[in-house]
Amino acid sequence: MVIAKSMEVRDNFKSWCVQVAEGEIVQIARPGNNYVYLISQETYEKLTAERRIAAYTSYLYGKDKITNLKRLSEIALLPDNWNNNGAEKIPATIIKTVRKLLMSLEFQPEVFPTACDAVQLEWENKNSEYLEMEVLEDSINVFQIASDGGEEQSTIAINDAAVKKIVRDFYDRAI
Repeated sequence: MVIAKSMEVRDNFKSWCVQVAEGEIVQIARPGNNYVYLISQETYEKLTAERRIAAYTSYLYGKDKITNLKRLSEIALLPDNWNNNGAEKIPATIIKTVRKLLMSLEFQPEVFPTACDAVQLEWENKNSEYLEMEVLEDSINVFQIASDGGEEQSTIAINDAAVKKIVRDFYDRAI
């Protein structure tokens, strides 16, 4: 790898391109400790498809969303009696509903299976307020604790827009 300043590359770009074509990687230093890399087509093609797909997926969905989708896939594989206390396998319909919610949410929750055949989503904002949603087959139980300690509990229909609004309002209160 060759390291260069942007002025050096600009003043003699053709010779730098020759080095890159010969397989050299050129790291160009930019102000603020930012770097630009010049690589050849051959070097680029050596990057594995899996790595590019993973990077692109991470870019599209973000690290937290990918982590949650993986966690949900693990929850989907839990067998009956997964908690050694008689809990049943989480129904596929709930897994599908939660996956759809996770894909639509701007703010990602913590994701947990429950012994009540449900998946629980939990958020905490910077005001130490708490929001919990228990996703059941036909509804969602919502529980909130405000910064003053007040509690609120409700049940809503499964509706992406309603869930997104509750989560958005929860984070808007912390601004």
